[in-house]
Amino acid sequence: MNLKAEPLTSPRIKGDVESPQQRATEMVARTILERKIGERLPNVGELRVSIGVGAGTIQKALQELQSDNLVVLTSKQRQGTFIVEKNLGGLWSRAGFHPLSVIMPLPLSWEFQGLATGLRVALDHYNIPSSFIFGHGSTQRSKALSDSLSNVAVMSTHAAKKIIAAKPSFFIHTTYSAGSYYAAGSVIVVARAPRSQLPKALRVGIDRLSIDHAMLTQLEFPDSEYVDVTYAHIPSALISGACDVAVWHHSAFGLSLHHQELVTWPLSPSAMALLTNEMFSASLVIDKGNTATRAVLDEINIGQVEIIQREVIDGKRLPTY
Repeated sequence: MNLKAEPLTSPRIKGDVESPQQRATEMVARTILERKIGERLPNVGELRVSIGVGAGTIQKALQELQSDNLVVLTSKQRQGTFIVEKNLGGLWSRAGFHPLSVIMPLPLSWEFQGLATGLRVALDHYNIPSSFIFGHGSTQRSKALSDSLSNVAVMSTHAAKKIIAAKPSFFIHTTYSAGSYYAAGSVIVVARAPRSQLPKALRVGIDRLSIDHAMLTQLEFPDSEYVDVTYAHIPSALISGACDVAVWHHSAFGLSLHHQELVTWPLSPSAMALLTNEMFSASLVIDKGNTATRAVLDEINIGQVEIIQREVIDGKRLPTY
């Protein structure tokens, strides 16, 4: 059980002089945050050594966190002190962390807007301060994770596994159901003219920063002339004549391809065969060393996020993130 989330107090202003007591309270808050309810807390002696302050300072930090209703602890004779309840948002704030940052794909579809909304609602439930940023291409989102610009990167499970193979310090924390990233039938081919009117030497738009898009494009149009295009700009590139054809995720809102005199058709059977559940499902990728973010994500109800995402997709809830 988690303590009821209370309004967060203002974090310590950057540049303020940090006292030994403030530092100890921050570090003890982090220690509690990173442990599960029911788990044993390191004793005062262990905390004193790891933090580098006196036993009295540690005891005062523990008393402060308990009196502020950020944690409930219980002592068991000869076994130690255990966590009974904790206030995730309050501990996150007291630990001195910046808002938890989630980097998402560009919000060009109801799937992505719904997922962002579900995650926002889940984080708000625990009063975790959060920010959502957007970047096209799974490789760019993974770079934001590497550069510590974001705590969580959202991408397809297929792309996540490719990235983790090259970056073993990352891991997939959460995988959502098929359809949470791409809805069935939403990945298509879009072109500036019908197939019969296209030149034999096709210029194919490709976003190499997107693992999924690059792979599908190369499978659908092997041995073609590729034109580097940012994924979100593919329709504009087709209309302007910069390329002839491209793979596209037909979003459920916004640009109407037919109104722009563009034509579409399904992917080839070989490309469709690649669209496994791993490419249709969304995953949350984090760094293995980010134990605080992991502790927060451990508490998020996967099913509830998916319910909210579906409500956005079905038009029953406005996206809010």
